[in-house]
Amino acid sequence: MAVNRYFANTHLAEMVDISAGEVVDVHKIDKFGYNSAVSNTSYETIWDGNNLYTYIETAGTATVTSSNTSADNGSTIEIEGLDVNYDQVSETLTVGGSAGTVEFYRVYRASVVTPNTGTANVGAVTITVDSKSAAIISPDQGQTLMCVYTIPRRYTGYLIQLDVGSSKDVENTIRVVVRNGSSQAFNVKAFLSKRGGFSEKNFRIPVEIPQKNDIEVQALASATSSISAGFELILCRK
Repeated sequence: MAVNRYFANTHLAEMVDISAGEVVDVHKIDKFGYNSAVSNTSYETIWDGNNLYTYIETAGTATVTSSNTSADNGSTIEIEGLDVNYDQVSETLTVGGSAGTVEFYRVYRASVVTPNTGTANVGAVTITVDSKSAAIISPDQGQTLMCVYTIPRRYTGYLIQLDVGSSKDVENTIRVVVRNGSSQAFNVKAFLSKRGGFSEKNFRIPVEIPQKNDIEVQALASATSSISAGFELILCRK
């Protein structure tokens, strides 16, 4: 199906077809995240950590641990990401168990499959790869809240929407940054400033993001504030 058709004549039925996987080689990506204490001194990534996200530098296997071992050990966690070739991979591992066998170069989502206690994780669950916190599942959330993604090999991403919410009526600056995965240089692709509440930005002309590029949402607040954000991508296989 021609990509242009979806951006010239997009309507709800077509988007439902994409979401349902009924359009060949076209997929939707919905990323959403939350940072409970965005700094007023430097930009932070909107994710489960209160800092700039640190990317994996050397592909490696994952381990999963929890800050509450008695409640969470034995839970199973599905990890989704990319391998060193930027192909999509996933693996389900046990909290407190052995390292996996799949090598991850990027991790963009982790979800609780079977909780050991209750209906979600009790403590903060950390997925570690290359000695870095590749993903964190905040307590009681059951899934990562990370506005971080990497375009897989042989795909092009098209950014179609950005959402931002702030818990305080303070000045916030929010930006979408993109970089080639082999580079350290991030480029700003979207920027907005806002006070508290919710804002939505629709891209009438979608922002094209090539394969193997990292994309994330970052924020800076005039006073420490919790900020949520999300972005939507259409992935098209080339």
